[in-house]
Amino acid sequence: MFVLNVSGIGCGSCVSKITKAIQSMDNEATVSVDRSAGKVRVESSESPEQIRKAVEAVGFPCQISA
Repeated sequence: MFVLNVSGIGCGSCVSKITKAIQSMDNEATVSVDRSAGKVRVESSESPEQIRKAVEAVGFPCQISA
């Protein structure tokens, strides 16, 4: 599991876009979004870097949490 710090999660639609972007890469990924904290917890077989790129591709700047 890893955590992304994501900017701009303002509504349910944002959560849906992020979740769909991650699950398009790994349909078995577990995604938990904390809108108020700007944190997305991901359990996936894909690398954190690949997931980060997928989230940024749908318009949400993010960083992998250290």
